[in-house]
Amino acid sequence: MEDRDALLARIAALDAELRRRGKKYQPKPNTPQRSPRPDRRTVEFRKHPGQARPDPPVAEDVVHHDVRVERCPGCGGEMTPTGDFTDHIVEDIPEPKVEVHRFRRHVCRCEECGKTAQGRNDLCVPGSHVGPRTKLLTVYGRAHLGISLGKTTALMDELFGLRLSTAAANGHLRWFARRFDPVVQRLLVILRESPVVHADETGWRINGKNVWCWCFSNPKLAVFLIDRHRSAAVVREVLGDSLPGVLVTDFYAAYHAIECRKQRCLVHLLRELAKLRDELPAAAAARHIRPLIELFQDAMALAGRRAELPADDSARQTAAIKRRFNDRWWRASNNPDCQRIYNRLRRHRNELLVFLDEPAVPPDNNSGENDIRSVAAARSDGGVNRTDWGAKAYGVAKSVVRTCRKNGLNFFRYGLGALAVMATGQPLPLPLAPSNPS
Repeated sequence: MEDRDALLARIAALDAELRRRGKKYQPKPNTPQRSPRPDRRTVEFRKHPGQARPDPPVAEDVVHHDVRVERCPGCGGEMTPTGDFTDHIVEDIPEPKVEVHRFRRHVCRCEECGKTAQGRNDLCVPGSHVGPRTKLLTVYGRAHLGISLGKTTALMDELFGLRLSTAAANGHLRWFARRFDPVVQRLLVILRESPVVHADETGWRINGKNVWCWCFSNPKLAVFLIDRHRSAAVVREVLGDSLPGVLVTDFYAAYHAIECRKQRCLVHLLRELAKLRDELPAAAAARHIRPLIELFQDAMALAGRRAELPADDSARQTAAIKRRFNDRWWRASNNPDCQRIYNRLRRHRNELLVFLDEPAVPPDNNSGENDIRSVAAARSDGGVNRTDWGAKAYGVAKSVVRTCRKNGLNFFRYGLGALAVMATGQPLPLPLAPSNPS
């Protein structure tokens, strides 16, 4: 092992070599230096002001921790408190654990008629060894988080130490569907009377076979239905033969069967027009496609600023948009793609600009697509169904969870409250905000 003098000599030699290399690669005084790359983490680089989570309020039941240093990190000496300190407040969840509840249901006898009865607690599920909170968490993971029942049982085991089989988790969905299907049926009644109804559908699978998941919604509720058909019969079964309000959909033919005012999604139409604009010859695109794109974009822009315009200006600009549309829908073209667009305009000429006359009607079906997007995500994760009753249970659970979220309600509080009401024999409350009709 080298002695101390030899180590110092080596350090001095290495230090001299580093200085020599540093001088060698230093830029010349007259060479312009590149400006340093900005640090994206600095406040000056940000294009919008950053936001940080505010300090949580200090509650009375705060868990207090005294954090002290026992030994000096520099020399290892013993540390003595100075009396100064700083508080760091954080929010966290308690350590998950399973609680075992014993419900001792006492038998009581009526002094008048002599009949006997037993009491019941809201958290007591008759005939089950698993409580309602566990069942609702299974439903929430399946219907909102979009994870499969296998992953849900793994979550229960890893987080809480509660072992469940996949069959038991499937039973939780059936338990929920039996109790809350009347809620979904009442939501459908409200939906049919709504001034605006959105509808959309996407693919699903039952036991490996392709089926369809339908979503019918408005800004306050959503109802999901899984059916083996993608036909007009499904739409009539859910919505009836007619609606008093406006039905907002894409251009799928199954929605033609409903007798009502319709607004077709202009985003779908504009997306197709933009594709044709890039693919068709320049002359055909300039003559037939670009004017339609500008027309519908101007119409949507007018609807966006309608609240800021005086009534007469809004009416005048709306009339101008309609005149431009009436000058377009009847035209023809030798190009088959352009002619196909004109045929669509003729077929739906009364269903494209309804939003200009009805302020509550949007020009697109974004609301319906947002509701059904999570279904597509769950399908990609493998969370489809193997039985028809499982698909129906999933639709009921998805309807209740999604409606709770659209109304800002906590699904678990709503579910426990509804089960408490059910124990009294009264109809279940709807997962709607208090201002909504029930």
